[in-house]
Amino acid sequence: MIGGGKVGSYLARSLSKAGHVVTVIEDTERRARGISESADVLVFHGDGTDVEMLRSADVERADWALGVTGLDEVNLVACQLAQTLGAKRTIARLNNPANRPTFDALGIPVVAVTDLMVKVIAQEVEVPDLSRIALIGEGQLSLCEIEIPESFPDTPLSSLTFPQPSIFVTVVSDGRVSVPRADTRLRPGDRITAVTSVSMEKDLHHAIMHAGESAP
Repeated sequence: MIGGGKVGSYLARSLSKAGHVVTVIEDTERRARGISESADVLVFHGDGTDVEMLRSADVERADWALGVTGLDEVNLVACQLAQTLGAKRTIARLNNPANRPTFDALGIPVVAVTDLMVKVIAQEVEVPDLSRIALIGEGQLSLCEIEIPESFPDTPLSSLTFPQPSIFVTVVSDGRVSVPRADTRLRPGDRITAVTSVSMEKDLHHAIMHAGESAP
């Protein structure tokens, strides 16, 4: 990982706690020392765009090389060098969306917080019976929970039609949690958890709210 600022230090601690072996290259001595003292990671104080520094950090053995500094040019160069030296995969933090074409042209995948924020704001759901639990798949998919309305008839899941892609994950009925099957019956007051595309959230909600109108 190249960069040990707020983003880098958080990622380093989180990945380490999850059981990953993490190496951080940070060019500010104070930050490098702080990460070393607060996380179980190997820290190098130096320039993440320096070939010899990357080699010292064994970047050629890395499953992932992450460029997460606050400077797009540093992240770009660091990831390019890591690829050249043998890192299996790279990903860069994109600070300025205007720089995306450069990363794309050079084949460096990016994560842009601003992109995710725009998606959430532009596509936020404002319906009373639907709760978005999380965005997944780089913000493309929604894990959401929907409460079955009182007007809904006791109906088997297999007889209902929902927008695709939609996958039902769990059903909570009378306080019991189960994984739904084709013969699972949905009843008023049940809460279902589903994964669908962000663009289909409202369509899924509408289909459930009006399912009883066409159900046998």
